[in-house]
Amino acid sequence: MTYRLFSLKPMTFCLVLVCSLNIVSLRTVDAAGSVAMQAASLMKLAPQAYNMGMRNGNSEKWNHYFESKSRRTIPGVVIEGASAIEAYYKWEFETFKAKWTAKRVTVHDLVGAMEYQWSATHKPSGDKINIDGVAIFELGMSGKVKNLDFYFDTAPVAKYFQDAPGMN
Repeated sequence: MTYRLFSLKPMTFCLVLVCSLNIVSLRTVDAAGSVAMQAASLMKLAPQAYNMGMRNGNSEKWNHYFESKSRRTIPGVVIEGASAIEAYYKWEFETFKAKWTAKRVTVHDLVGAMEYQWSATHKPSGDKINIDGVAIFELGMSGKVKNLDFYFDTAPVAKYFQDAPGMN
């Protein structure tokens, strides 16, 4: 007389369950990885789109990166909504000839931090401006920028931005 140490049905069930859990966890890792990759890609492409728009005198490609309910901040100033951000960047692209250079980028999930340098010429005065700062990008589920926060010393450059939309 032979005895089965393990029944085949429960053993098959356990094997299927373990395989299913592994597949689900792999998909979750892939999804998290793709979100981080998307954020990293945006952090690399955004300055390029900004610089291309600046060369062409057209802020539309840059404004394309923002969600409709986005927010942009600099120390002491908050600009909310796509139309307000579009108005600000239209003014910036008309007022400055600038280049944005990313120095260092760190990304975690939907948030990225970028150390940057913004070098510009103020068109009305011809003054050269350099801003060294940090930008924090937060992506929305759309893959576009939900929040963009800039941190830099505003004192040396405040006079150039006093007439910008959303600054008052």
